[in-house]
Amino acid sequence: MQPCNPEIQKPSCLLRAGWSLGRGDEANMMPESVIVTVLALAMCAAATALWLDARERRIDRRLAVALPASHPANLLSIRRTETGSQTLFLHRLVNYSPEIPNIWHPAYVLVAGAFAGAATLYAISQLGYSILYGGIAAAIAAISVMRGLFGWQQRRVALQLFRQLPDAIQLVTSTVRSGLPVHEAFRALAREMPQPTAGQFAIVCNEVNLGRPPAEAVEGVYRRTQVAEYAMFAVTLAVQLKSGGSLAETLQNLGDTVRQRVALAARAKALAGEVIFSSRALTISPLIGGGVLYASNPQTVDLLFTDPVGNKLLAYAVASVLVGALVISWMVRRETQL
Repeated sequence: MQPCNPEIQKPSCLLRAGWSLGRGDEANMMPESVIVTVLALAMCAAATALWLDARERRIDRRLAVALPASHPANLLSIRRTETGSQTLFLHRLVNYSPEIPNIWHPAYVLVAGAFAGAATLYAISQLGYSILYGGIAAAIAAISVMRGLFGWQQRRVALQLFRQLPDAIQLVTSTVRSGLPVHEAFRALAREMPQPTAGQFAIVCNEVNLGRPPAEAVEGVYRRTQVAEYAMFAVTLAVQLKSGGSLAETLQNLGDTVRQRVALAARAKALAGEVIFSSRALTISPLIGGGVLYASNPQTVDLLFTDPVGNKLLAYAVASVLVGALVISWMVRRETQL
């Protein structure tokens, strides 16, 4: 093939030059077919998750019709326990606990993880990296999003249990002082207390009816939710039921202690409000600064979207802001935890 003369611009030379340039860009960019395939798989995963969610809801409605006197959340599911034992590694990988009631259905969390992985893969492909790095980054993003959502739900349930525990202990104390046994107090908690305390003590009542000691049943709540005050509650019950004595007075002292801990935790949260506000302001400030720069001079911001080096700088900036926000949130949560 003869080289092209730059002075004589023939159409064939231009076509060959454009074809060579296209091959060079194609070698640096991920094929569009791969991106379309990954997005299609993500949509299929989302559709499958929604179908499974609809199927489970339909089964729950049938159970509600067949068993009107029992609530599905109050029944022990042997099938779910066996499934959790078989998929323990996957549950630990995504930080999922089937024994804790989730605010969001796990199917929606799976959809969120799939979309996060697809968005990360698309962003990596636009930066010109290989499909290997894109797949690794997409998997890490999907797992991180699922772990974060499941962990957020578990922390919220644990916080609700922690705040409702003083009222629960007070109800148990009043029931014991009236002369009723402890398991009757647990039944009163399952009927009168709001969720999630009612659901947890419904499980406790089922375990006590099956022959498990009350202290061990309450300790099971601690093992499921990791609320340390339930371990204190279980130890108090175990000691008093074995040694005898005034159980109502001991529970009254425990309730006062837990109420003070709840008040102390609320005070620590209030004192950390300034740090939380500062972290959120630092997270939003780059977006506000970028908007102001774009409004004043759009050309200075367009380079971040059009130039390859600008794309990498934008990705680094976004990743830095997200990591900084997560680190600050983790530090605040660790310092305010009792």
